[in-house]
Amino acid sequence: MMSDEDEMTPEEKRASMVEGIIAAPSEAVEKIYEEMGGSLAKSAGRAIGAAAGVAVGGPVGGVVGAVVGSKAAGKLTSEDGPFIADGGPSAVGAYPHLQRVGDLIFVSGMGPRQPETNEIPGGPIKDESGNPLDYDIKAQTHAVINNIRVILEEYGSGLESVIDVLVFLIDMERDFTGYNEVYAEYFSETLPARTTVAVDALPTSIAIELKVVAKA
Repeated sequence: MMSDEDEMTPEEKRASMVEGIIAAPSEAVEKIYEEMGGSLAKSAGRAIGAAAGVAVGGPVGGVVGAVVGSKAAGKLTSEDGPFIADGGPSAVGAYPHLQRVGDLIFVSGMGPRQPETNEIPGGPIKDESGNPLDYDIKAQTHAVINNIRVILEEYGSGLESVIDVLVFLIDMERDFTGYNEVYAEYFSETLPARTTVAVDALPTSIAIELKVVAKA
C-alpha cells in the first residue's frame, strides 16, 4: 500500500519538509536551546535554513533557506535579553542591535551606515573638516529601514511586526518630505505609531536615525 508521501511529487515533498521545519513544536525548540545554549542554537537555526534551501534547490532554495533559517533562529532565541545580528551595522557604543522583553522587541536607534564598510548611502552630511555636504535623504532613509529589516529578520521577525517608530531628523524643513515619502513605501499598510523629531546632531555624519518597537 502506498503512503500519502509516496504519492507526492518531488515539489510537494520539498514543500512539506520546509513547512515541517517552520512548524517545529515549541517544546522541541526549547529543548535544543537548553541543551546547546543561545549562541549555538542560533547557528543551528541557520544550519536548518541551509538544509531547507538545499532541499528546495535553485535560486528559490536560497530564499527559502534564508526565511526558514531566520524563523528557526528566532524560535531558538525566544528568551528575554540582547541580540546582536551578524548582518547589522556596527555599534558606536555599548548596546545591542535589539533587546527583547516579553512580547516586545526594542531595536536600538539605527542609522544608514552599511555593515562592514560603514559607508553612508546618499552621502554623509559633512566632510571630515565639518563642512556641510549635499546628501540624499531618500537614500539614507531606505538604508536605515533596510538595516532594521535585516536585524529583525535575522532575529526571526520582520518590518510587518513593527508597532512603534521614533524618527530623528537633523533638518526637519529640508528632509521631512523625502523621508516621509520613502517611509510610506514600507509602512503605509501596517501603519505603526510614529513620532518624528528634529535634533541638532546624530552620533555619526548621518541625517536620520530610527528607533522601533516590534511585536516578538
